[in-house]
Amino acid sequence: MTRALFIGRSVLDVIALVEDFPGPDGKTKALANDLIPGGSSLNAAIVFSHLGGDATLATSMGAEGLVRDFLTDDLKKYGIDLRDICDDPSYHIPLSTVVSTRSLGARMIVNGAQDDCSRLKDGRDLFASDYNLIQLDQYEHPFVEQNFDDIRAFDGPVILDGGSWKEWSPDFLRLADVPVVSEVFLPEGPHAFAEMCNDLGLSRWAITRGTNGVIWHDGGSSGEIPAVSVAAVDTLGAGDIFHGAFCHAYAQTGKFVEALNSANRIAAKSCEFTGTRSWMRV
Repeated sequence: MTRALFIGRSVLDVIALVEDFPGPDGKTKALANDLIPGGSSLNAAIVFSHLGGDATLATSMGAEGLVRDFLTDDLKKYGIDLRDICDDPSYHIPLSTVVSTRSLGARMIVNGAQDDCSRLKDGRDLFASDYNLIQLDQYEHPFVEQNFDDIRAFDGPVILDGGSWKEWSPDFLRLADVPVVSEVFLPEGPHAFAEMCNDLGLSRWAITRGTNGVIWHDGGSSGEIPAVSVAAVDTLGAGDIFHGAFCHAYAQTGKFVEALNSANRIAAKSCEFTGTRSWMRV
């Protein structure tokens, strides 16, 4: 069985599905509401486990309470090995407000105000385990900084899930072997990202572009993977699902483009369903 360590922030997504976004000062009635544990690495770990892998999630859980219990029970249901890295009892899992539209298949997200936990447990034992790969999602920056040398010394690929550019993104890129980033990661575009990767000695990378497919580069080869045509209902978590599926396929085979193709198909299929979990039940 393939094993992977996912490091990143966990949140509680407060979700509303609407027909269309309301305008300023407008109101609309939800078609559906839900509370779903979320976060890039959390979602990726669940997908990895759903596809048959053994996933460990290193994340900040903090204060005891209903939200922590809700996330813990959910992760247990999906067989995730949860490692709480936060040693601050005043830390609270952030709430993320998500409004998705059925008409556009688009969503709007308001991230929680809580910063990453900075009072940390000793996490060195995490890196003594035999993982096939590690994924980072640019959150839990203090923990990643604290364990920078252990992550760099890891004998396996470190995958970067790069959403938007952050002031500490260069630190994560220096740890990455394979950055798989969104098209908004570097506003200057794919050519600038390719140059950045070349300067860092990264010869294997990909850029996900939603309905425009995936651009990839692997040593002396490069290409594009077209988007899979689906009737999108909800794109929430599609990027996280892509990463979980990519990590599972890549850990199994080590074949980069094949893993991207598999992830592309699975993430597209997930957009035909609401939320981040419904696609798993079919």
